[in-house]
Amino acid sequence: MKMAFRPTDSWRWYFDNEYDSLMLEISSEMLFRCNYASKILIPDVFNEFSFSVDDATAYYQFYDSCQSLALTDSQKIELSINAIVAANFLKPQMPKSWYFSQQPMFYQPKVADVVSVNMQENGQKVCLLVVEAGENASLCIIAQPTFVVMNKTFYFSEAIKVMNDRLALVNSLAKTENSVVSENEQLALKAIS
Repeated sequence: MKMAFRPTDSWRWYFDNEYDSLMLEISSEMLFRCNYASKILIPDVFNEFSFSVDDATAYYQFYDSCQSLALTDSQKIELSINAIVAANFLKPQMPKSWYFSQQPMFYQPKVADVVSVNMQENGQKVCLLVVEAGENASLCIIAQPTFVVMNKTFYFSEAIKVMNDRLALVNSLAKTENSVVSENEQLALKAIS
């Protein structure tokens, strides 16, 4: 995996009042503006603080999970940084599971899992990235382009808490010459041959 964008000890978080947003200063020439409005952030974000070792560890964990998604490298970086913000700096949220159908099998998610939910309206699958796994519900961020469900628009990297009975693990896909099969199917095929 090639990654030119690596966290360093010079990265720092700070709140920008002009943009009403938490920012991550990457360098003197590069800033990252987080997606979340100040009203949903905890008070700790209104101070300046460094990008910690825990933040860097989480960044790599989320970035590695994003490799299975059909996103550009810059979208994977954006998703990974917003995942850190959602996990560490968002105020507690209530689940909004009514948009999605229950899954036939219960799945207990882990942090950085790529999961899918099925829209209640039309059954369409939506990809999410788990940023905080709970016993009954998990905080996730939208890991795909914008979509609309029940007249509500969800945006890339937007946070949503979902009951775990709505989540299903997404198998990473591997392309073959004629089709797309999951890694598990590929392993089974290799074991037979």
